[in-house]
Amino acid sequence: MDITLYHSPGACSMAVYISLIEAGADFDVKIISLKNGDHKKPKYATVNPRKKVPYLLVDGKGLSENVAIQHWIATTFPQANLIPSDSWEHCKALSYMGWFGSAIHPHITRHFKTGIFSADESSHDDIKIKAKAMYMDQLALLNAELEGKTWFFNHYTVCDSYFFWIYDRALGEQFALDGFEHCTKHYQRMIERPSVKRVLAHLRD
Repeated sequence: MDITLYHSPGACSMAVYISLIEAGADFDVKIISLKNGDHKKPKYATVNPRKKVPYLLVDGKGLSENVAIQHWIATTFPQANLIPSDSWEHCKALSYMGWFGSAIHPHITRHFKTGIFSADESSHDDIKIKAKAMYMDQLALLNAELEGKTWFFNHYTVCDSYFFWIYDRALGEQFALDGFEHCTKHYQRMIERPSVKRVLAHLRD
């Protein structure tokens, strides 16, 4: 297979990058800097009309959205055991990733890209406060889910790589997360994984 990941360091494409490494996939990485607006340029739009990352190109076919890409990785490289094989647990993993993508990720986006949600700068502080509070409410639920666990399931899965970004990006927004003991321990375990160290190295380039 010819696999290319379009990735922006620091963006949620980090989760896919980590999972591809964990899967043992042979792939290339093309950097699309969101900060520099690379995703809005015509050259990238011809590759991915949705103008976002992550985007995975496999043998000339494109796939977007974290949940779909993560699921493709996990099912295409079953030897890596990145998603539960039991049908109920498998669906539960999809539920976690759907939760991350639809109910938690957007709150972080509203906090660090407030201007795209309102042109009225006087409303930005209020949006940030509410976005942070909603994120914290969701993290409290996840903290309870992780109590007594090393990973979300009885082995490492793509859910762990996606949650890593959810937590890491909030740290970048200077959210105080130490009170979420089980989430913090999960993060600490993640940053010791070779796959995560490799992905984070891009942030220092």
